[in-house]
Amino acid sequence: VETFMKEMRALIRADMTAEQLRELCEYAEMPVIIKGVMTVQGAAKAADAGAAAIVVSNHGGRVLAGAAATAEVLPEIVEAVGGRVKIIVDGGIRSGVDVFKAIGLGADAVLIGRPVVPFIYAEGEEGFKVYMDRIVSQLRDTMNMCGTPTLADIGEDNIFIAK
Repeated sequence: VETFMKEMRALIRADMTAEQLRELCEYAEMPVIIKGVMTVQGAAKAADAGAAAIVVSNHGGRVLAGAAATAEVLPEIVEAVGGRVKIIVDGGIRSGVDVFKAIGLGADAVLIGRPVVPFIYAEGEEGFKVYMDRIVSQLRDTMNMCGTPTLADIGEDNIFIAK
């Protein structure tokens, strides 16, 4: 599996056509998730190629001046390809409220990376559990305050976006 993953990483490039991506998805013989999607065009290309999911991600914190936040591009990506591929958000998720917002904007799931690292370094598995318990507790509190008993009840009408 490790060799296969190295081969796949070496093959995938941002300038690939949907047909080239489709060939890779077929070659993989397993669900393919494409990370780093920040545009409707990129999302459509991934969906057309047969990807199982996309990760809306700016690769770690808007390191490029003027780069969009994932929450800014998520609604238009969901509108364009929602239902054709699973949509995962990576970037800017720091609390249960952020999870709620991402789901409300149409994400199927979220990824949390950098914020959990200090907890793992400090306390290992227990630190991870503490962090995740806090995220879940904040999400439950937010759901209760917004009258959304299940994740499926969270929708765009629960989210205020300043224009």
